[in-house]
Amino acid sequence: MLIHGLYEGCRTFRRFTQETIPKEILEDIVETARVRSSAMNGQILRYLVACSPETVKKIQPCLGWAAKLPKEIGTPKAEEQPVAFILILKPEKAHAYADIDIGIVLDTMALTAWSHAVGSCMLGNINRDKLSEAINIPSGYEVKMILALGYPDHKSTLVPVKEDGNLSYYVDENRDYYIPKLSAQEVISYI
Repeated sequence: MLIHGLYEGCRTFRRFTQETIPKEILEDIVETARVRSSAMNGQILRYLVACSPETVKKIQPCLGWAAKLPKEIGTPKAEEQPVAFILILKPEKAHAYADIDIGIVLDTMALTAWSHAVGSCMLGNINRDKLSEAINIPSGYEVKMILALGYPDHKSTLVPVKEDGNLSYYVDENRDYYIPKLSAQEVISYI
């Protein structure tokens, strides 16, 4: 599959089947992020892979989902929760480009997951105090983002932006997602 096609399918998913993700796939996701480029080759980020049902269950209540959607649509129900998480940790003393590295590894992990048909959701709405009480975060590190993972239980489709220009995503009666995207002509210029 070409990279462009992978990105078209690699959307945000918020409802998952409860099928376990094989450890080899989780390892591939993190290993691909590990070898990805980093600013000044600093390699300062660390990753916690939460895949035991007990740990995943402890993390769930520490997360906020889809602030732009009503909770009953944007927040997964108990039987739709992710089955694994990857926590991205940044050291307390980090260089100025560390947040860019976070974006790079999140994108890398999401795309690698999708290459295995695993859906993801990048979460920054984290109750970090509650999370620190629920699981052991290594000293000297802060959880910056969490990647939720699971096999998707809904569709997520790109659609053209309507004439009113509204970029808000929406759901249909089946709770499938539609994501408006501007056309190439609207966002790309050649000089």
